[in-house]
Amino acid sequence: MKKNQNILSLVLLTSSLTLSPLLASTSSQQNRTQSNSLSNNIANNLYSRGIDRDASKKIAKKLFDDNALATDAMLTNLQSNYTTLSQKEIVNFLSTEALLSKNIDLSSYDYLVNMVYKIKNKPLSNERLKELNYIAKKNHFYSQTKIL
Repeated sequence: MKKNQNILSLVLLTSSLTLSPLLASTSSQQNRTQSNSLSNNIANNLYSRGIDRDASKKIAKKLFDDNALATDAMLTNLQSNYTTLSQKEIVNFLSTEALLSKNIDLSSYDYLVNMVYKIKNKPLSNERLKELNYIAKKNHFYSQTKIL
C-alpha cells in the first residue's frame, strides 16, 4: 500500500513538473494574442475614423511599444474591476489618445479618473473613485513587473 502511494505521488509530481512549462507558454501566447487584438482594435478604430490603414497600425503599435503585455494586464484589470466601462468605450478613448500622441498611464489614479470622467461625462461617486484607486494600485504593480 505504501509503495502504491509513493508511486502515485511520484507520477503526480512528474506530471505537474512536465506540464508546468507547457501551461506557462500557452498562457503567454494567449496574452500576446489578446494584446495584439487590442492593438488591432485600436488600429481598426483609427482606420474607421479615416486614418490610412498603415498609419493607423503604426499609431496603435506605438501605443503599446513599451510593454504590451503589461499594458494588456492593466486593461484587463480595468475591465474586470470597473464594469461600467465597455471595451468599445475604452478602445475609442485609447484611439483618441493615440491619435493625439498622448501618453497613456493606466497605473496612475489621476489618469484613470480623468479617462472615466471623459468617457462618461459625469462626476464620479466616492465608491467609483475607490474602485479606481484600487485599480491604479494594482496596475502600478503590473507596470513595475517586467512581463516576458
